[in-house]
Formats: sequence, structure tokens, C-alpha cells
Amino acid sequence: MMHKLLRTGLVGVIIMLLAVAVFIVSTAPPRTDTADLFAAAQAYQVRIIRDDFGVPHIYGARDVDTAFGLAYAHAEDDFETIQEVLLATRGMLAAVKGRGAAKTDYLVALMGVWQAIDRDYYTLLSQHTRDIAEAYAAGINLFAAQHPQQLMPYVLPVTGQDLVAGFTFKTPLFYGFDSVLGGLFGSGEPRELARQGELALQFTPEVQVELGSQGVAVAPTRSADGKTRLLVNSHQPLTGPVAWYEARLHSEEGWDIAGATFPGSPLIIHGHNRYLGWANTVNNPDLVDVFQLTLNPDNPDQYLLDGQWRDFEVHDVEILVKLLGPLRWTFSEPLYFSEHGPVLKLPHGTFALRWAGMHETRMLGQMLQMNKARNLEEFETALAIGALPSLNYVYADVAGNIGHYYNATFPRRAEGWDWEKDLPGDRSELIWRDYLPFSAIPKTRNPTSGFVFNANNTPFVATVGEGQPVPAQFSVTQGIETKMTNRAHRLRRLLDADPDISREDLRRIKYDLHYDDDLPGMQTFRAFLEQGPEPANQDLQEAFNLLRSWDGSTRRNSRSAALAVLTLQPLLDFRHRDDRADLTVSLRQAVDHLLRHFGRMDPEFGELNRLKRGELEWPLDGGPDILRAVYGDPDPEDGTLIAGAGDSYIMFVEWDAEGEPNSISVHNFGSATLDPDSPHYADQAPLYSAMREKPVYLRLEDLLQHHSRDYSPHAPGQSETR
Repeated sequence: MMHKLLRTGLVGVIIMLLAVAVFIVSTAPPRTDTADLFAAAQAYQVRIIRDDFGVPHIYGARDVDTAFGLAYAHAEDDFETIQEVLLATRGMLAAVKGRGAAKTDYLVALMGVWQAIDRDYYTLLSQHTRDIAEAYAAGINLFAAQHPQQLMPYVLPVTGQDLVAGFTFKTPLFYGFDSVLGGLFGSGEPRELARQGELALQFTPEVQVELGSQGVAVAPTRSADGKTRLLVNSHQPLTGPVAWYEARLHSEEGWDIAGATFPGSPLIIHGHNRYLGWANTVNNPDLVDVFQLTLNPDNPDQYLLDGQWRDFEVHDVEILVKLLGPLRWTFSEPLYFSEHGPVLKLPHGTFALRWAGMHETRMLGQMLQMNKARNLEEFETALAIGALPSLNYVYADVAGNIGHYYNATFPRRAEGWDWEKDLPGDRSELIWRDYLPFSAIPKTRNPTSGFVFNANNTPFVATVGEGQPVPAQFSVTQGIETKMTNRAHRLRRLLDADPDISREDLRRIKYDLHYDDDLPGMQTFRAFLEQGPEPANQDLQEAFNLLRSWDGSTRRNSRSAALAVLTLQPLLDFRHRDDRADLTVSLRQAVDHLLRHFGRMDPEFGELNRLKRGELEWPLDGGPDILRAVYGDPDPEDGTLIAGAGDSYIMFVEWDAEGEPNSISVHNFGSATLDPDSPHYADQAPLYSAMREKPVYLRLEDLLQHHSRDYSPHAPGQSETR
């Protein structure tokens, strides 16, 4: 009997192991014939020349050759991030990263990204846009085929649809779609996103994908030497899926541009060509609407609209999740849709979402048109396509035109409603169907002041004097922001005070290190210092005296800035923003932190404020919401603030009277984003720390005198010179 039981048990174990093996095989990544990838790459011929800082300059006969080369060069420097971007866009990130990534996969499905791609890719997108996307995909595929040891599962083959889908997924996140979504769940601990499903996804708002940015354009009438000037100065995370990558693109078909891009983006996102340039900054108009639905008490799969019960459209999304080793499990999660858009059934109500740019697929085509624009009219024609749902554009061109565009696809909403609040979901007249025209966006073109700027502030303050839009010209349904940042206050003050802005003047303004006296947080701080410590806090008198000596600067050698910046974090750093914060508590915490880690409350600010790359470190000037923007995260071991975001890619551009462009730039680390063995892993960091830049070589003859490598992706050759 015992032997029979043992045999029965052994058979059961074998059957279970066979079942697991079958399941592992059935959910394993599909195999791709790399011979096909090598063959597809033969359709493209490109020359990649890396300058002495490793920045790739891509030379192709055709636009598609150049896109292919950009993909290959970026993959050489940051293949891991590119792969993660692709997996996230496909809704396959959890298959590689595990359960924690499942909410991203669910969000892709909730937003209907791939339904839009399947609908539009071959019907709405131009042949040229598809060709660019597919050439870029071929460049990634070639690198993957050459470097299989770096390949993640489920990545190959990369397609043009993947690249277009990336824009559909990511662009709404720039104006905070994910934050609105997360806000539906309230504060505190994460709550379940899909209680009806198998996975019980956890959702909290993501960190805003961009932490700031600024752009400045100066007309010849305001410059000291008659040149047009442009500052491109975005503030991004220093690493990751929205970290900047610098490149120079040149095609004999007229694609000729320098600037920066993101992993998985087949073009320059902001920078300049021979004729014009632009800087992007994040804007935050109200572009997401939340509708509270009434459910049928007798049928929870119906909602009320115009007095009638309507059926939800219901689909199941399957999310493949890595569990342990090669073992993965497919979880099924329900998706509900009303006429408004996707629906969330939550314990405290049922909500439908509608947002600007939902199911939009034309972003890549619009941005390619901007890359190739040759004058103001062509640039505005590209902007007027209206595929990009948000982002400010600070513009300058060779003809001396400057402008600020508060770009947004504003929904055509019904008047008389507060669109910032939840709306009743039972009235179909509130379900907007289209957008306002390009003429409805706030713009500042060629103002009499001779300069424009934006630093994530209201478009109603884009310069000084005449030429700015005024609020009364715009509908309240557009939800246009009215806030000012410290950086906006400083730019307005410093630009207005300088009647003849030279190259060095613009650099000095960009690297300004002060908090402005007009900033409400600084006024609160000054009042706090004037009041002094309460009797119960007399032990803080020395700290108050130190703060009173602070001049508002974030210079690295300041002996009072460390205490001041730590104290003011709740008022100045939006990541810790709390306008009701008790500054006495904040000051005491700052004193304790500095004494514990530095042995004194007045270390030089550069001892606290650091740039770190591998084993190397540098001191930094600047701080939160400073024009020299630095957002640091505490190192738990030594208490320093390690820069994780802020100034990341900086470019100064100018056009002379003969129409020739000239530019200089700097990256926070270097072109080799994730390769610590590369000489370009941190070679720009000392420049960045010192607030200096390097040349951008716009002419081939200049580049060839300063290059480190010249090669073809088909024969990449030896590593770069060191």
C-alpha cells in the first residue's frame, strides 16, 4: 500500500512539473530570427561620427538612413532604457519586471493606446512618418541582433508601431494625466485599482515626468550685437526614460538639426536647425475631465445617460506577470468604457475619464514637420496640426522672430460649468467631441520688449510690456494656469533690467542662483525670520542668526544656503510642497540633519549639494526652483543631497547677421548614459558642475577635427579612443 501511495504521489508530482514546464514554455518570449533583422538593416546606410565628447552626429543620404543611425547610436549608449520604454509602451513591462510594473501595463490598456495604433497606423499616418518609425526600429533591431547578451525578453522584433505608440502613451503624462488618475484614489496608502480583477493592481500617482524647465528667446533689437538668441534649458530626471540624449542629425533630404531627444524617440525633441529653434517647457492647463457616473442599482454594468440606462463596453485585458525565474502568469483585468471614455469602478464611486490627446497618434508626424520647418510660418503650420496635447514652445529664428506659444489641445467644452471639478456623467452635452483651433492658444509673438521667456508659469506673463495675451481674451473652460515660479520671477526681473543682452549676459541670467524677493515663499520666510524664535525655541537663536545672514543665493561656497534650502523645502520644492508647513519644525529638522552629518549647521552648500556619477562626485551651485535648477535626494549614508533632476541638457543658440547658427551645450553626465566603461560616462559632469558648456559642431569639417570615432552600424569597429 505504501509503495502504491508513493508511486501515486510521484506521478502527481511529475504531472505537476510537466504542467509547470508546459506553462513556462507557453508564456516564454517568442524567438526572433536575427537573420531577418540583419537583412532588414541592409536597406539603410549611414555614417555615425562621434565628437570628442562622444555625441553622435548622424549623416545619412535619406531621412530614413538618419533615423536608423540615431536609433543605433542611442542603443549603443542606453539600450537598457530603450528596451524598458518599449516594454512599457507595449504593456509588457510586468512580464520582465514583475508585479510592481503591472499598473503601467494596465494604464496602457486603459488609455486605449494600441486600439488607436491599430486604427490609425496605416490609414492616418503619412508614409514618411511610418518610414521614419520603421527605420528607427530597424536600427534598434540591428543593435539587438549584434548584442544578444544585452537583450531583454519580449523586446524583439521592434516595429514602427512601437515607436508611434510611445508618443500616444507618454504625451498625456507631461501635463499630469497620471496625477489626475491617481487623485481619484485619494491620499495615503495605495488602493486597489481593479478590485474585480485577479491581480488587484495597486495605483498611486507617478512622479511628474518633468520637474520644470525654462526657455528664453532674445530678438536682435534687444541683443547687444544684433544676434538672435535662444536658451534651451529643460529640467528632467538625470537618468531614466525621460532623460535627455544629445544628438546631431543630418540628411541630404533636408533634415538638419541639433539638440536632444528621449529614449525611443526617432527625432530631436527640442534644439535648433539652420533656420530656427525652440525650447520646450511643461505647461499644466486643465486637460483632463472626470465624470461621475450613476450606476443602475439592478445592473452594475449599466450607467445613466440622458435619462436612459446604457451598457458599458466591457473588455478583459490580459497582463503577463513575472513571478519567479522563468515562471509567469497571465492575469485578467476588466476594462470598462462609457461614451465618455474609460471607466474606473472604485469603492467611493464610478468615474469616467476624458482627456486631451486621447487616442491621438499623429505626434511623431507633427514633430518631424517641426524638425524640418524653415521659418515662422512653417513652424506655426506644424504647431497648428494639434496632435501634441500640451507643452510650451519658446521660439527663435534666423529672421529675428521670437515667440512663446502656450501649446495645448483645448477641448471645446460647454460654458457655464466648473471643469476643474467632477462633472455629472448623465448629460451627453458635456461629452466634448473636438478641440479649439490653434488661434485659441495664448501666444506672445515679437513683443516690443524684444524678449520672451517661460519657466512653467502662466502664459499671461511671457515678457514685459505690450504684446502679451490677457486673461479676458480666453474662456475659463480652457483652464489656463495663472501661477508664477521663482524662475519666472527671476527671468522677468533680470531680462527686463538688461537693455542689451549679450551672449555672456544670457549665460549669467541662466545661471542665476537667487530666490526672488517677489516669491511668496520668500516673503513668508522673511516674516518668519523677523519674528524670531518663540520663547520655547530659544535654542534655535543661532540658527536664526545664520539664516538672517543668508542673501537668498545658492552658491556652492555659501555658509548659510545649506540651512536655508533645507528649511525652505516645504515652500520651494514642489516635491515636498506644503504651504502650511511649520517653519520652526522645518528649521529644527534642518539643524539636526546638518549637525548629524556634517558636524556643523553651516557647511558650504557645495558639501551638501552634490552631483554623483559612479564613484565620482562634484559640488553644485543651485537648488529647487532656481534658474540653475537642482533637485537633490538625500543620501542615507552621508546626508548629502544627490542631484536626481533639474538642469539636465542646456543649449545656447544664436544666429548672426549672415544667418549662420552657432550653439554650445552641456549634458549633466555625458553621452554614454548607462555604460560606466565608456570614456563618455561622466566626461561632461565637470563642465556641468562648473556651469560651462562645450561646442556643438554644426559643420562636418569642424567635426572631423574633433571626432573620437567614425563608423557604420553594419561595421561598428573598435571602441572609441580614450
